Amino acid sequence: MWSNKHHVKSLLTQLIILINAMKINLIIFLAFIFCGNTVGDIARTSTNFPNQEWFQYRTPEDAGWSSLKLKKARAMAEKVGSSNVLIIYKGVVLQSWGDASRRFCLHSARKSTLLALYGIYSSKNSIDLSSTLEELGIDEVTPLTTKEKKATIKHLITCYSGIYLPSVSDGGSLPERGSHLPGTHWYYNNWNFNTLNTIFTLKTKKELTDAFINDIALPIQMEDFRKEDAFYINEKISLHPAYHMNMSSRDLARFGLLYMNQGNWKGHQIVPEKWVSESFVPYSPKEEKIGFGYAWWIHSELKMYAAEGWGGHALMIFPGQDLIIVHRADTFVPKTVDWEEIKKIVKLILSAQNETKESVDPSTLIPFKVLANKQPAMSSPDSITTMKFEKYYNNDGDPMTIKRSSGRLILNIPYQGNFDLYSINDSTFYVLEKENIIHFEYDARHEPIKIIFD
Repeated sequence: MWSNKHHVKSLLTQLIILINAMKINLIIFLAFIFCGNTVGDIARTSTNFPNQEWFQYRTPEDAGWSSLKLKKARAMAEKVGSSNVLIIYKGVVLQSWGDASRRFCLHSARKSTLLALYGIYSSKNSIDLSSTLEELGIDEVTPLTTKEKKATIKHLITCYSGIYLPSVSDGGSLPERGSHLPGTHWYYNNWNFNTLNTIFTLKTKKELTDAFINDIALPIQMEDFRKEDAFYINEKISLHPAYHMNMSSRDLARFGLLYMNQGNWKGHQIVPEKWVSESFVPYSPKEEKIGFGYAWWIHSELKMYAAEGWGGHALMIFPGQDLIIVHRADTFVPKTVDWEEIKKIVKLILSAQNETKESVDPSTLIPFKVLANKQPAMSSPDSITTMKFEKYYNNDGDPMTIKRSSGRLILNIPYQGNFDLYSINDSTFYVLEKENIIHFEYDARHEPIKIIFD
């Protein structure tokens, strides 16, 4: 008798999960059909794309913007400590404050790039979004329950997995485990996206960075991104590592322009158009003030979509204005910029537009030159003179590694990434991107034993 009751209960649970999965898909369908994009028409396509390098308007007035009003926005950015603000209007640089070539960690803004890959590979039938974790063989350090294993890839993408377990790069509080079945409750956490990293490699047999470079970075001609700019963070609490990227503002703007143009780049469909449209549909509950699509936040108040990362990293696209704004903060320090402060900058920028130009006048354009921060005189490090520095350093429990990769000397810092080193002299190096100078502590044999940041 007990066995029959248990069997019936198990069938009912599976039926509820199935109904909820169908319900979430119905909600998504209705939102897409009746609500459309709650910010603006993403079907608007810019006809201007950068080639290997960006172009810039000679003056903001040439594009219909006010230099004086933009100056006020820049003053606000400097006041709050922004490291770079890059403004792209109709596919051309309007202004850039700070170094647009400097690679900062994207933090959670990276998730939009991950899901772009899901759009590409699900369209190739390499990934079935209806596959369950049970079917995929996905588990965890703390084993998943039978109910949790019923979560699908689509549930993870839309944050309806119902799985509340500790994850790498996520220190937030969690709902009680088992409190919601898959497909019934929206909750944003890193476990979903970290597990999507694992699933992507499992199903496509491709390493994430290689896929991103070949399927996105190269086709849209990113200028600064290198394989070393992507890295994993592993912790004992989970089988699924976090995947991070360091990326420059001008490369991030290219990714924004790709999505602004329905996943199309100069006539080549990079990300499926349907996927891009679905990315900007809010799957989060209506009571959430800011909607959440496929790792894009939907800001109805500002009429924009944003890929956002901790500390002040944001790729913001305004489809109704053919406008992209990238905001960066030096979270390596860390110096963070609050989202409310970013909104103040954005509102000042938006107020600086005097008129809408129907097209771009090529005679008003000049090559875009990045304003790189001042750096000490450097030379590329010679492998013979630097060999003794190339090793692991415990650094009093703050480990770092100096290694050579693709002919470059690299400093690896866990949780931050890989940074190019340039020689100032035989024993002092400049750390690119972090903009620090390092030297060494030596033992009695004059062997370097510790990295010291000036």
